[in-house]
Amino acid sequence: MKTGKGKRRIVACLLAVLVLPMISIAKSDASNVDGTWIVSDLVLHIFDCQRTVCGQIVWIKDATRRPSQCGKTIIWGLEPKGPAEWSGGSILDPNDGKTYRLSATYETDGTLHARIFTGVPLLGKTEILKRVDVRELTGRC
Repeated sequence: MKTGKGKRRIVACLLAVLVLPMISIAKSDASNVDGTWIVSDLVLHIFDCQRTVCGQIVWIKDATRRPSQCGKTIIWGLEPKGPAEWSGGSILDPNDGKTYRLSATYETDGTLHARIFTGVPLLGKTEILKRVDVRELTGRC
C-alpha cells in the first residue's frame, strides 16, 4: 500500500517538473505585449488575464471623459495563436458602448496592430498601437 502511494508521489513530482516550465513558456508568448500602449487619444494597459490578453484604460487625453472611462476594461479574451499573434478577442468602444471583435499582431518594429471588426476581419479597420510610458503623460487616470 505504501509503495503505491510513493510511486504516485514520484509520478506527480515528475509531472510537475515537466509541466511547470511549459506553463511559463506559454505565458511568455503573450508577455511581449504586456505594458502600456497609446492608440489615438487614450492609453491602454495590456496585461495577461486568465491565459488571455486584456486591456484597461489608464489615460485619456480628454479630461471630460476621464471620470466615466478611466479604469474601464475594454479589451478581453484575446487568445494567443502564436508567439506574436492573438485572436478571438473583443473590444468595447468606450464612446458608444458597442462591442466589436478583435485580433492583434505584434510586429517586428515594436508596434501592435489591432484588427477591429464585425463579422469579417477583411471589412474591419486596423489600429496601430505604440508603447508609451504613462508616467510621462499629464492627467493620468
